[in-house]
Amino acid sequence: MSVSRLIAFGLILGISANCARFGDEESARASLLPMPEMTNTVAAARGSFASSDAWSAQDWWTGFASPELQRLISTALADNPDLKATAARLRQSQAMVDAQAAELYPTIDANVSFSAQRFSANSVQAKLAGENFRQMLINPLILRYHLDFWGRDEAALQGAVGRSLAAAAELADARLLLSSTVARGYFELLAAAVKQGIAEQIVAERQALLRFEQTRLATGLTADAPILQARIALANAEQGLAAARADVELNKNLLAALAGKGPDWGAGIVIEPDQLEQALTLPVDLPLHLLAHRPDISAARLHAEAAAEEIKVAETAFYPDVNLVAFTGLHSVSLSDVLLQGSSLAYAVGPSIEFPIFEGGRLRANLTYQESAYDAAVERYNRSLVHAVQEVADALSRWRELDERLAAQRQSLADALAADKLADSLRSHGLSDRAAPSLAKLEVYQQQFRLAALVGERHKAEINIIKALGGGYSETKPATP
Repeated sequence: MSVSRLIAFGLILGISANCARFGDEESARASLLPMPEMTNTVAAARGSFASSDAWSAQDWWTGFASPELQRLISTALADNPDLKATAARLRQSQAMVDAQAAELYPTIDANVSFSAQRFSANSVQAKLAGENFRQMLINPLILRYHLDFWGRDEAALQGAVGRSLAAAAELADARLLLSSTVARGYFELLAAAVKQGIAEQIVAERQALLRFEQTRLATGLTADAPILQARIALANAEQGLAAARADVELNKNLLAALAGKGPDWGAGIVIEPDQLEQALTLPVDLPLHLLAHRPDISAARLHAEAAAEEIKVAETAFYPDVNLVAFTGLHSVSLSDVLLQGSSLAYAVGPSIEFPIFEGGRLRANLTYQESAYDAAVERYNRSLVHAVQEVADALSRWRELDERLAAQRQSLADALAADKLADSLRSHGLSDRAAPSLAKLEVYQQQFRLAALVGERHKAEINIIKALGGGYSETKPATP
């Protein structure tokens, strides 16, 4: 029987032996969700934002015009250990792509072996009983080539490429998460520093009020109760100051850790309280192209696509596997003529066919495992998609809420400043005592404290919107679930 007929017979035998393994037993596979409807949600937010054809920029943090923020994010992106670990996983996946691509090509190697052997005089090899042999094999050319009839190697390569692309998207997502966390931490630090300054003014004013009440008590103009109340108010103000100072230190420690540094490094972070908010715009095609601008969604989809390729690899295991093997070399039991005698020449070439006839259910179990892995990957994508849409909607709602609260708080501060000015006027005309202007100033400080907290929340909400929109990430090809 010729080689070609042998291969054909083997393939027919393998197919007929395994085609029943697939049959109609396959359960319905999980499917990727389409983009959830959010047109009305985005349309409702258009009144608070300008529209633009552009999405967030890769270096979106430069829009805050803060050199210190840019320094912190640059340091974190360069030195954060978790980000470095993610980058290392990307390099691993790229190496796996190279390794899998090598399976598509033939391999050529060589070997040299020498052995000395004596056959037992009492063994079953009666013809060679008691004989001594020294054998040398020199094979300068050994060729192996896998004939990928069923596309196993190609599917495995596509799966490896998908995993590598997913790792690249995960690295982009890690960079986005890290940069947005640093930005939020820095704006929390700025708000904490402003609140600390206001808390110091509140403590100073409470101390002045306590001295005023002590003077009134000494002159017999009041009893002990106002002094006790002034002491309680001062103690509460001092607690607020201690909390504000701790917030400043904790935020510096957090930023130092995110940058991969120690707390001493964090103590040198520069506080730039006067920050301008960058103008936020919503992309015109937000619902349509959100999938291509979210690295976490891209990574989840790529993992699902890679899992689909791995199902193909598992399916090909049911069919005959054909390898082409060839070698040429010099074989001899005599060391003296192995290189000098042409009769020592040896060569062989031919196919090697493996048939999966009985494997105890291993192949079926592996296929079921890969199918289940695909279903899980698809559902992880669906979960990421639903979460992403919720994150966008929540960020827009939070922005609108803070926009309204800030307007109301600025009005409250303006009213408090007017009341403070009136209290000073009444005091200058002798129409009130010393306590009235202090109490008015305390109200101003309280309103400023609340405003500083809201401004910090507004900055964080701005960063949350940028992160929800992908932070400048963009796929090379659009996502089409």
